[in-house]
Amino acid sequence: MSRDINLLHPRLRKIVPQIIAECKAQGLPVLVTQTMRTKAEQDALYAQGRTKPGNIVTNAWYPNSAHCWGVAFDFCRNVKGREYDDSDGFFAKVAAIAKPYGLTWGGDWKNFVDKPHLELTEFMPG
Repeated sequence: MSRDINLLHPRLRKIVPQIIAECKAQGLPVLVTQTMRTKAEQDALYAQGRTKPGNIVTNAWYPNSAHCWGVAFDFCRNVKGREYDDSDGFFAKVAAIAKPYGLTWGGDWKNFVDKPHLELTEFMPG
């Protein structure tokens, strides 16, 4: 899985650094953990918890994930040992900064809550 924001849609490529800077200014250290995914990567993630060992981490098979189109990124807290600690509402705080840029937050989803996920839904095909 890539963490390279240069692989993202041009609009998202521009706003990710702005979001990260705004988060940092508010004491929210953000690290981008995933950007673009290949078909093989998405298929492997979809198989996880179904036909392969591990927990289910996605309900999207290729090409239905925004990651496959370069219009999504995943993130975590850039603090070793606390990457996914949400005891202080870290992910919602980051989402509140990202939403004015036109991003959809996976933490708002009802069927599959994905707090470390942000996407430009408007650029998804179909």
